[in-house]
Amino acid sequence: MIEKTSPNVPNILKGSLFAIAAFFCMAVFGIFTKIALKGGSAFWVSFIAYLTGTLLLLPFIFQKGFDFLKSDRYLFLTGRALFGTAASFCYTISMYYIPIVNGTLLFNTAPLFIPILATIFLKEKIGRNTWIAVLLGFIGVIIIIKPTEAIFTQSGNFIGILSGIFLAIAYLLMKLLTSTEPGIRIIFYYLGLGTLLQIPTLFFISPFPNLECIFYSIFAGVLLLTAQMALVIGYKFASAPQIGIYQYCSVVFVGLINWLIWGSIPSYGEMIGALFVAIAGIIVIRTRAKKTECTGS
Repeated sequence: MIEKTSPNVPNILKGSLFAIAAFFCMAVFGIFTKIALKGGSAFWVSFIAYLTGTLLLLPFIFQKGFDFLKSDRYLFLTGRALFGTAASFCYTISMYYIPIVNGTLLFNTAPLFIPILATIFLKEKIGRNTWIAVLLGFIGVIIIIKPTEAIFTQSGNFIGILSGIFLAIAYLLMKLLTSTEPGIRIIFYYLGLGTLLQIPTLFFISPFPNLECIFYSIFAGVLLLTAQMALVIGYKFASAPQIGIYQYCSVVFVGLINWLIWGSIPSYGEMIGALFVAIAGIIVIRTRAKKTECTGS
């Protein structure tokens, strides 16, 4: 179980710093993934990144012993790995078709889908403020993707939104797991099962990626693992909502890096849409936090 400490200011500051570091790593993960895609397919890029993260975690697992991997919640661990991997893979695929900033933002629409999924599957009652925030967020998405009749033939935005939906499901499963499972165990199942799930796809793709692709995919895997570990440490000092509000930092970091490397600047419309999505996501996260405090769950 993830250790929690009293919510004092120094601890919240530490948690915030680890959260910002985690989302910075996720931003650079996206950049390295984008570069790696130039030398290989998304299947290879994703597989190498997940394999790298898994191999780096093995020494820790050997130290703890394989009893550390035992759990009574294998179904939830598998589901979290399945949907988490699907989310990351769709994010990777989306970068083939749309700008990386747009793909990153659509990937981070997960908080907007959580209330909808919680209503359907968990039968939660969602307040009016949350629904207003969700509506605001989807207005932002519409501004960003600028839908026309061509949206049905341009798959990048659709795949990007799918990544957000899958990530929302992974977050809900994570919420069910964190009450009983250590964070490291969840990460290992996520990366390990994610690696195994991707192996069958490799038999249907060619050619083998070039060295540059492998190099950047390995670094992407290191950053993916580092981001996950930083979040686990951050949760020791601050609550999930206090950490979650920094999620949209990754969009800002990607935008800045994208500008520095490729000189690409989002349009005013895209920046307004991103602002709408970020504000809506933060409102949803904070509203759900207050609800959790009131119910004590």
